[in-house]
Amino acid sequence: MWALIAFIIMAALILTLIEINERRKAKRLKAEQSKEESQKTQDDCPPEKAEQGDCSGCGLIEVCEKEEKKTSR
Repeated sequence: MWALIAFIIMAALILTLIEINERRKAKRLKAEQSKEESQKTQDDCPPEKAEQGDCSGCGLIEVCEKEEKKTSR
């Protein structure tokens, strides 16, 4: 009987640790993705869109707007 109780407690502990590990991995992955997005430049845009100044298709509209503000000063 004690072995069954110990087994159930051990299984619950293992499942809890797995869940904690998955949440930590997801949080780390989200942080890495946001860091990569913040490091994008207009050079990352496909050449045909960069020539036209349209970076909305590749998600770089913020970068283009920042560069436009810098050049307008």
